[in-house]
Amino acid sequence: MFARDTSSVSSSLGVSLRSQWLFPEEQAEVVRCLLEGGLLKFDNGRKLPLKSGGMTDVYINLRDARDNSWAIKFIVNLYETTLRRLGVDRFVEVPDSVSCFAGPLSIATGIPCLTIREGAKEGRVSDAKMIGHPVFGETVCILDDVVTDGASKIVPYQVCVNTGMHVKALVVLVDRQQGWQKKFAEKGIQLPVWPGMTLHDVRRHLIQTLGVMQRCDSKVEAANPLIVALDGKNWDDILPLIDQLRTTGCILKVNDLLFDQGIANLLPDLSVYGRVMADLKGHDIPNTVENTCKRLRPHQPWAVTVHASGGEKMIQTAVKTLEGTATKVLAVTVLTSIDEATGAEIFTRRPIDQVMVLAEIAKRAGAHGLVCSAQEVKQLRDKYPEMELVTPGVRSPGADAGDQARVDTPKAAMDNGATHLVMGRQLLGAADPVAEVKRVLAEELMIKV
Repeated sequence: MFARDTSSVSSSLGVSLRSQWLFPEEQAEVVRCLLEGGLLKFDNGRKLPLKSGGMTDVYINLRDARDNSWAIKFIVNLYETTLRRLGVDRFVEVPDSVSCFAGPLSIATGIPCLTIREGAKEGRVSDAKMIGHPVFGETVCILDDVVTDGASKIVPYQVCVNTGMHVKALVVLVDRQQGWQKKFAEKGIQLPVWPGMTLHDVRRHLIQTLGVMQRCDSKVEAANPLIVALDGKNWDDILPLIDQLRTTGCILKVNDLLFDQGIANLLPDLSVYGRVMADLKGHDIPNTVENTCKRLRPHQPWAVTVHASGGEKMIQTAVKTLEGTATKVLAVTVLTSIDEATGAEIFTRRPIDQVMVLAEIAKRAGAHGLVCSAQEVKQLRDKYPEMELVTPGVRSPGADAGDQARVDTPKAAMDNGATHLVMGRQLLGAADPVAEVKRVLAEELMIKV
């Protein structure tokens, strides 16, 4: 009923198992059913405890299917086709999360099962780690409800290998994306993981499809002026960060990752965790900028950037193309990496003078806001009181300026009229990015979230 057609799985595991065995539409229905069956809990404040320690906003617990025969039947139906597609001789259950449906699943598929415990059970005369009789040379898959860091799957995998069985895959309903790849690599384990969906998928459907969970409190989002620069990172790197930052209401700025993942793929995923600034810095003929903005329209990021030096017509085209959406067009004036000497070389004038020239062009073109350094923000605020002013190159007192030439503190930038502050390395390089965001807001900007 729910398993996707994966006819190539058994012949090409290394490639096929990189996708989920549930389609997005199926995932949404499964999430809804798990909620109704009491097998999924969520808390927007991230106060649900995890077995491994820490807190989360989403907790899946298939062991509670024991309370409801309908839930057991539903779960068996989910796994059945997927298990058949793998073409294994036997499946291995890792108790106790799947024990309640391992037997019914074996009956439904006609595939025998084997129970392997992570630790030996006391009081058993025979091998206390295993229930059942493994056969040398059999192909098997390990079955569980979720995978986190993969630690609990290592012993069952090694037992299978030591008894001469070939493990095709670890099949789970949800990949919590909490580091199993790293753990397996450290142990030299080559075990493909094939999930029905990821924790990100679950969260996306709870927030966007079913609408039962909030991305963030709207008042918190409105109060938070921080834009987190997610530069130079891939999706796997940023996911744990934006997962935690979601409740703080920060705007998420992406540039190179958009080129890597594509607008249609990345923007819907990122918008689960916060408002998105598509920092594309459009700078081309009007027709090309129009085509780019057309790609943005279905996804409506919070803002898109274009270079003011592209000219009035180009900026007007971006504004017109996005008209009717919630997306703001922000015109980049002079990059914060440009100092006085470089400004004289490129523009034959000081950066502040060039900023004012470009700001006037952007204003005439109808741009909603400007991107400028903290050193120009006061003059721009005085001249353009209604515009959004986004300020990169912001650092707390004593923080390294990095490759930025024209910088200032968060407080100085806001006091001088900035509406939003772009911060990257200081926040993401902190031991606890969420704590650092809250510290900057509370201690420097006097804003509580």
